[in-house]
Amino acid sequence: MQAKRNTKRTDNASARPPKTALLVALFAIALVAGAAFVMLYMSASRDASAVAGDIGIIQVIYAQPTPTQFVVGGGPVAMVASSMQESGPAAMTAPQPRREWMEPAGRSTVPTRTPPTAKPTPTKAPSARFAPMAEASPQPAPVASCPEPFGQVVTETLDSQVTVLPITVHVYLPPCYDPQRHAYPTLYLIHGTAFEHGGWLYDGVPRVADVQMSLGVLPPFIIVMPGADMRAGEASKYSWTNRGPGSYEDFIVNELVPYIDEHYSTWASRDGRAIGGISRGGYWAIEIGFAHPDLFSAVGGHSPSVFTQLVGVPPNFSMLSMARSIDELRTLRIWLDAGDQDWARVDMQKLMGDLDDAGVPYYADVGEGGHEDSYWTSRVPEYLAFYSSDWPRVARIKGTLSSAATP
Repeated sequence: MQAKRNTKRTDNASARPPKTALLVALFAIALVAGAAFVMLYMSASRDASAVAGDIGIIQVIYAQPTPTQFVVGGGPVAMVASSMQESGPAAMTAPQPRREWMEPAGRSTVPTRTPPTAKPTPTKAPSARFAPMAEASPQPAPVASCPEPFGQVVTETLDSQVTVLPITVHVYLPPCYDPQRHAYPTLYLIHGTAFEHGGWLYDGVPRVADVQMSLGVLPPFIIVMPGADMRAGEASKYSWTNRGPGSYEDFIVNELVPYIDEHYSTWASRDGRAIGGISRGGYWAIEIGFAHPDLFSAVGGHSPSVFTQLVGVPPNFSMLSMARSIDELRTLRIWLDAGDQDWARVDMQKLMGDLDDAGVPYYADVGEGGHEDSYWTSRVPEYLAFYSSDWPRVARIKGTLSSAATP
């Protein structure tokens, strides 16, 4: 009997797992459970990060502009403008895009992340008219390159009799500028109200001109970039006037142009002058160019503010009312452009319709971008090619200009 019980006890012992095996099994189960918990936690963290967004992207919010007023057509007109802070050389080196003035209150003020040097693929405005005489002529083959790789920028300060403050003017002189032997066409470029002066420098005009003129892609010409008097507040001619005596037009036409012709070697005639501007500067360029076709042969409005932001004017207000005659407008080469996300695109299309109705040819284009410097910077090469398309490919020797080209 005893031997039989011992045999049975031995069989039961062999059927039970040893204590060490049980501990190993429990430890393995704990490891599996812990790994599952970690995986679930990491998955939840990734989902939360996707909802929260990329924390590495910093969004810079610009302050909303403040309203000011200026006069259009003889009546009071309210226009939204940016704060009137002067932009010095330090500001011009900042790579951040700057938004122009007159952003509608409901529009986001977060700047785009597009690099200023990005080159958009322009698309044509569906309602644009393209008249051959209004388009920039195809550029001929490059001429012999200038041995100098850079031009120079001269900064002038004019004590104006029109404005209450002196006006800073930047003058770009082309590579190989030779005032003793040559006379040069002149392009006048007016900035928008995000800058009191230096806006076109910020947008890269000297850099593009240096490269393309030194290589012979562009003909040599002078570029004049006048500043404004926005610090004068309500006394600002740039902000508070629209045309005629005592206006910013008066400063450009009767002070700046004569000063440049006297102090620089210019081709002083309408065939040797062009004028263009951005936003509020686009208003001034179009107003001055339309009113003075005897002084300028080409005019450009880049995101021109010429309609929607003007209040207190009749519904049928048109920039064509600035012209002395429709026939004279037909002698101008006219360029209009805006970005596809630009509020000024509506203003451009309104002006296009007015030009269509009057039978005035022009060139119009819609590119990619908003009302900001990254858009205008990307189009500077096209702007310079348009303005200079009818100018001689090489500097004109003084004394060789025809009598028809002299004022």
